[in-house]
Amino acid sequence: MQNPSAFFTGRGSLMRYYISIEKNNEGFEFFKALWAARGITGIRADTMTEGIERAIEIEKSEANELYFIDIVADDIDYMPQLRILHDETNTPILIATSKYDDDEHHEALNNGADFYGKYCDTPEQNITAVMAVVNSFDRRARKQRPPSQILTHGCLLISLKARHVFVSDTEVDLTKMEFDILHYLCRNRGTALTFGQIFLHVWGEEYEAESAKIVHTHIKRIRKKLTDASPNCDYIETVWNVGYRFSTQPNRE
Repeated sequence: MQNPSAFFTGRGSLMRYYISIEKNNEGFEFFKALWAARGITGIRADTMTEGIERAIEIEKSEANELYFIDIVADDIDYMPQLRILHDETNTPILIATSKYDDDEHHEALNNGADFYGKYCDTPEQNITAVMAVVNSFDRRARKQRPPSQILTHGCLLISLKARHVFVSDTEVDLTKMEFDILHYLCRNRGTALTFGQIFLHVWGEEYEAESAKIVHTHIKRIRKKLTDASPNCDYIETVWNVGYRFSTQPNRE
């Protein structure tokens, strides 16, 4: 997985990128060389979560432009996060597949894709088809988007608007209180939050003797759900006699 930060110098002319969300690195490297000849650098993401994170990073940069996003539908479960990707980016989203399906086509377009289609017969035809979609996509005519409604950290993605949580590409089912606690901790990552602060923010009530036990019980459930999805996705760190902190590294307690 390439890190686009390695290319982001912030100097010189505008750098153009595309993101390919796919598992097949060999196929990606082949097309990357063809796009490089057109002055566009390719970045591969293994999952939708990684692709969304990279896309946001590029679009936040004043020195870089995201040209398009390509999702290889043959090996990526893209549909659950497609709407999030659409809401968080201002660039064409193209779905490529070797097995065209009418129902999937309609669902993809309804969830924010700008194109859904089968691979063309030759690489040159594929590139021509992509450029036709990109050229017809009037990016500058779109209204300014509101501030980002997602938080990402490592394998974790939190959609504030949809109130969904993904670990890599696996959705984690949290209750309202669990979601609010995770969101509060992640938004304040690196800061130790007391039991009282968490209880007041989530429950809207002043801290009492039983509040710490309630918070602890909910944290325990959140940790289990996250680690059930991925053992390396527990970022909630216990700060003894204080409360909890969302760490920059997975918790190893």
